[in-house]
Amino acid sequence: MALKAEVLRMVFGAETLSEDTPLSVLFGLWIEDRDGAIRKQSVRIYKSTITWLDPLIGAIPIGEARQPLRVKRMLKAVEEARGEAALQQARVALNGAFVMAIENGVIEHNPMRSLRRQQKKRKVPKSLTVAQVKVLREAVVRREARIAKWSRESLHVLGWVIEIMLGSGLRINEVLGLRHCDISWERGRLEVTGTLIDDPDDWHLVRQEELKGRGQARIIELPKYALKALAAARLNASTIPARLPHMPAIQGQATGKWVSARNVRRSLRDLRQDEEFVKALAATGLVPDDITPHIIRKTAATLIAKETGDIRDAQHLLGHADPRTTSNDYVGEAYRAVGNAALLDALLGDPTDGGPAEPPRSIGF
Repeated sequence: MALKAEVLRMVFGAETLSEDTPLSVLFGLWIEDRDGAIRKQSVRIYKSTITWLDPLIGAIPIGEARQPLRVKRMLKAVEEARGEAALQQARVALNGAFVMAIENGVIEHNPMRSLRRQQKKRKVPKSLTVAQVKVLREAVVRREARIAKWSRESLHVLGWVIEIMLGSGLRINEVLGLRHCDISWERGRLEVTGTLIDDPDDWHLVRQEELKGRGQARIIELPKYALKALAAARLNASTIPARLPHMPAIQGQATGKWVSARNVRRSLRDLRQDEEFVKALAATGLVPDDITPHIIRKTAATLIAKETGDIRDAQHLLGHADPRTTSNDYVGEAYRAVGNAALLDALLGDPTDGGPAEPPRSIGF
């Protein structure tokens, strides 16, 4: 650490790194420090964060920003200006900036560690019910029929992606990153080992041979409707080269090419304009903006957890390392089955009563 700090002082000058140094300089040092140490797409996200964060707080000197109360006010301003997601990004950037300040001997303590996170009321995770999935599928069919009248461009891609997500709980880029060789038609299984990303160097789509987190590679047993969607997608690959094992399992109009998640999201936004879809959703308690790839991903896991009563089934399907992520942000605690009816019956029940309890008869008044 000391050697690195000395090198940075030589590069930026002895007077540059002081309590008067603005945060913008530390942001630059942080990006430089991370470049090469983490994935390129993560560096790109950090750089994107700095482009909007720097104009907001970049001019504040380190000596002023080191006060926890000042940091708290900065973060509050960020949240008010750009929302909760931006707040989390700002936390990461500020933490990195203060680490740089500590390494260079400007401050001794990271003020981010002194902040208490505000406890917000946790939202109940949303997912689709069986009835809502039916409404969604009907809207997809209507959209495909409408588009077929004037264009064949990526006609069925949205429907394929939705069915596969409903059957696997995969993220949208994990679905789009599937290859023909990842599908076992004999066993009805799917091997998930990679995801689709934008190459940070030249911005074209590439398959990353690893998932979002460690230990998320998994084999998923697919329901028939998801296999049917994959089979239809394979038929769409109309040339022999497009059907080679390592080619995309889902291809649009550009045969043999990966489909961008942006295009699928655009199709989903178009779907949400369907007036009949809007009315049908309203009858189930949802609005069009509720229909996102994220809620579709949650649906399979939530339905499984609800039916089995075991949140671990949902956790494994979604590829979460921590079951708390699954319960807090995805399926919720509402579907945790508790108790042991068989044991209690054995200990406290009537030994002469061997059958299940009869449902109560309705009583007329």
